[in-house]
Amino acid sequence: MKKQRILLFTGNGKGKSTAAFGMLARALGHGMRARVIQFVKSDDAVGEQKFFSHLNGVEWEQFGRGFLPRDPDSPDMEQHRIAARKGLDASIAALLSPDYDFVLLDELCFALSHNLIPVEPLLEALSAAEASKIVVLTGRNAPEALIAAADTVTEMRMIKHGYEQGIAAMKGVEN
Repeated sequence: MKKQRILLFTGNGKGKSTAAFGMLARALGHGMRARVIQFVKSDDAVGEQKFFSHLNGVEWEQFGRGFLPRDPDSPDMEQHRIAARKGLDASIAALLSPDYDFVLLDELCFALSHNLIPVEPLLEALSAAEASKIVVLTGRNAPEALIAAADTVTEMRMIKHGYEQGIAAMKGVEN
């Protein structure tokens, strides 16, 4: 019995989204129709969005308000929860839609680990997705339930990062 592919890129190292966008390029090269949903992120000037969102076969949407407040009890957290819930609804719709062959849920694990959205509705939609669907999930602190649901899990581990040496984010590398 054929099952949908669910790939998860998690961990504290750099490269989770980069790996996912490499897979998006591969899928588009095969003529697949793709849906990209980004959680937390709100900057539409990053290189991957500038490149991919204008290509035929890609629908792209961000459901984020940027950096989260340090205090999880901050009143500002509600706007992040509302945005993430909208992203979850869009994710479920994309997973269940026959219009997409490839669905990328970028920073989903971050939203889950900060309790912006629950994991259960997502797991149900993953189970109900078409057998031919490819789903790619990214973000730090993937919950065990998502790790169990995925058929391929890669953990990125940071050994060294330019930020630690005072190197600022750079176009073409971090954004």
